[in-house]
Amino acid sequence: MGFLTALLSFAVTIGILVTIHEYGHYWVAKKFNVKILRFSVGFGKVIKSFKRGETEFTLCAIPLGGYVKMLDEGEAQVADKEKHRAFNRQSVYKRFAIVAAGPIANFILAIILYAVIFIIGVNGIKPVVDSVTKLGFFAQAGLQAGDELLSINNISTPSISEFSNQFIQADEVQPLTLQVRSKHANLKTTTLNLTGDFLANPEQGLDQYLGFKFAMPKLPATIETVMPGSAASKAGLQPNDKVLSVDDQVINSWQEFVVQIQSKPIKPIKLLIKRNNTPLTLTLIPELVGDTPKVGVSVAIPKDHLKDWQVLIKKQPIDAFVSAGEKVYQLTLLNLKMIKKMIIGEASIDQISGPVSIANYAGKSAEVGLVPFLSFLALISIGLGLLNLLPIPLLDGGHLFFYVVEIIKGSPVSEWVQQTFAKLGLLVILSLTFVALYNDLIRLL
Repeated sequence: MGFLTALLSFAVTIGILVTIHEYGHYWVAKKFNVKILRFSVGFGKVIKSFKRGETEFTLCAIPLGGYVKMLDEGEAQVADKEKHRAFNRQSVYKRFAIVAAGPIANFILAIILYAVIFIIGVNGIKPVVDSVTKLGFFAQAGLQAGDELLSINNISTPSISEFSNQFIQADEVQPLTLQVRSKHANLKTTTLNLTGDFLANPEQGLDQYLGFKFAMPKLPATIETVMPGSAASKAGLQPNDKVLSVDDQVINSWQEFVVQIQSKPIKPIKLLIKRNNTPLTLTLIPELVGDTPKVGVSVAIPKDHLKDWQVLIKKQPIDAFVSAGEKVYQLTLLNLKMIKKMIIGEASIDQISGPVSIANYAGKSAEVGLVPFLSFLALISIGLGLLNLLPIPLLDGGHLFFYVVEIIKGSPVSEWVQQTFAKLGLLVILSLTFVALYNDLIRLL
């Protein structure tokens, strides 16, 4: 993935999310006739600006946020004739609505994006069990190789992605009920009685936690391209060669060939291939790239390779918006669950990502295609909306917390309390930023 692609994708991602977030504040404030002085995407030096009506719209150099500046007596002197349009003069309920509108706009954007994704259609791989680990949760539930995982707690799981997402959502509802279709087409229902907490260490992977592996369509061990000057080229391998064995170990798929190569030390390997229906023996010496043996070939992928494995998840517009709303709700609960676990120490803060990781993921998803990028955008939009609703001073959630206190006690929170908590909020934000950047650096290294 190119640096330029990652940078451009990051700029587009942040630009869209910040603009939508700030437009939420702007739109509701305008509805309440609050005067908007500036609508800014980004901070720092102004790159471009224009004025429409009484509002200046600006694009600034640091693309890590934005703001809507409203008329406010706490920031500057306000003429008597305009005091009724100042933010601070609005009722607490109006101020609450204006501040809450930013995060809500991010959730609305996520719903729209997921609805578009469902309308376009998402390709996935059927969730079929390849192998089951002894004494694992799947083995205890009686699951076997070839079983297709149809649903969790009566919610359909047509793809690996849907199964994984639904499992994470349903993890705390014990026990889990799975509906399964065996390789003999028999339907059965089984129960998963889980111990431990997958979310405490999600890096282990769902399959490792449950004790199984997903089946994947097997590619024939047929070579498509040979890199010039590579170990394969030096050994005499050619496009369309089919690998039959490695050191007399029969090879039935490309995956098995890769495993055999990566498990071998850097020494001559006896390779039996078929070329134009004629068996041929070659000597191959892998080359070490980093810590992994490589030979410099790519696999030939048949056109109908995924025909029996692929499933298209596509919905009509109304169903798409309903499903999108459910998905955003589920992902919001999942994010809240993870935040809670990090706060009480049940999950690692290593999962916090900063701008470098976001740029990396944005670039990768954009390179794969439109649907993966829209999905990434929706996920980040949910995260941004939720982050801004946390009761941390300086964020929207901090202001909303003070407004709730104001509603309860009947008067605004004192200036001293707001300033004290603002300092605490700044410390929290700086700490989170440090952790995020540190995690980004560790991932890069």
